[in-house]
Amino acid sequence: MAHLRDLIKRLLKIEDTPERTALAYSMGVFLGFSPFLGFHTVLGVAIAFLFRLNRVAVLLGVWSNAPWWIVPYYIAATGMGIWMTGLQIDRGVFGRTLQLARDHGIIGSDFWGHLMSQGGLLLSFTIGSSILAATLALAAYPFSLRWIKFYRSHRK
Repeated sequence: MAHLRDLIKRLLKIEDTPERTALAYSMGVFLGFSPFLGFHTVLGVAIAFLFRLNRVAVLLGVWSNAPWWIVPYYIAATGMGIWMTGLQIDRGVFGRTLQLARDHGIIGSDFWGHLMSQGGLLLSFTIGSSILAATLALAAYPFSLRWIKFYRSHRK
């Protein structure tokens, strides 16, 4: 927890404008909740360098999607994508996917091979998590901007 506190203090002391810092954080939030599962940090660093954004702010945003809510978040995002696409899921296929995740973990090739064979489910996952990620990023910008401005005004 002390390490996170130090990162936040470093973030707030950077001489970038509050708007750019908030933009960097919200970009990180988008990437952290995006469908690019497993590539969040790499993409965050690449985008930070490419657009010369505050790397600490981007990474704090990316790491906002903590391990304890990844599974519920992506289940909800996929559910929203299913609702948006109108996908009809066969309960047997869904049960088999959950069973593979439980028996072999979500890292195993059996799980991902089965999931990749379900094109509609993958599309629903992508659409749902992209829309939720964009929504969270849009919400993160004004909140982080206000917080950064508040902190900097009280620091002086």
